Amino acid sequence: MRKCVIDPKFEEFRESLANLHHLKQVVSQAFRREFESLERLNDLSSPGEIVSLDAFIFDNPFTGQSEKYAFRKSSVDDLKQLTYWHKNSQYCWLLMSAYEKFETFLKFSYSESTGKSPPRDLNTMLCYFSNTFDGIKIRETKNHFKIDLRFTIHLVEKMRHSIVHDQGVLHSLEIFTGKICKDSGINGNKRLYEEFVSQFVSNNKVFILEVRTNNHPVIKSYHDPYRLLVSYLIAYASLIKDAAW
Repeated sequence: MRKCVIDPKFEEFRESLANLHHLKQVVSQAFRREFESLERLNDLSSPGEIVSLDAFIFDNPFTGQSEKYAFRKSSVDDLKQLTYWHKNSQYCWLLMSAYEKFETFLKFSYSESTGKSPPRDLNTMLCYFSNTFDGIKIRETKNHFKIDLRFTIHLVEKMRHSIVHDQGVLHSLEIFTGKICKDSGINGNKRLYEEFVSQFVSNNKVFILEVRTNNHPVIKSYHDPYRLLVSYLIAYASLIKDAAW
């Protein structure tokens, strides 16, 4: 691979992820204002009180009329839940975009290295880089994350597939983790990997919102799953960039 070609593509990739992370901050601030608004509404209402009545309309092309097709009653708690999961869905779509940026960089690097068109299969490309460059193979498993980076890339790819095709729903954590282990060539203790994946799952859905990690009233700290997943993408892309040396 030619360093003079790969390096600019890597910087382009990092900049695109920075733009997505900036959007994430905008999303977070917007939803914070929404939650503050719901808290004020909560102070003015009784527990379980219906505070929102919504009729949903569609335009019927056969009658030429606007018709109601559904109706919803919501309490403040209902609206909080909807808002909470809507924020998560926004993060999920940003993660999907981040993975697709990574995939673009991966395909470009594969073509640059082999002179061939990239395959559609992610595993074929990752196996190529791992088997061709010793530096990549070693650092995939020997890193400060203490996790197999090929596993994490397959994890994000599977999450992306679930987000696009099933609204982030995971019908079985065990089956989901098993598919990632199989693609990654992992034959070890799958329970440990399942425990690792579980930090990105809640209520059988992909879950990547910030999670509070302490109860301090002033100095608050959070676990940020989105940032962690994006870190895996940048880390693996950097292995490919370094291989260009």
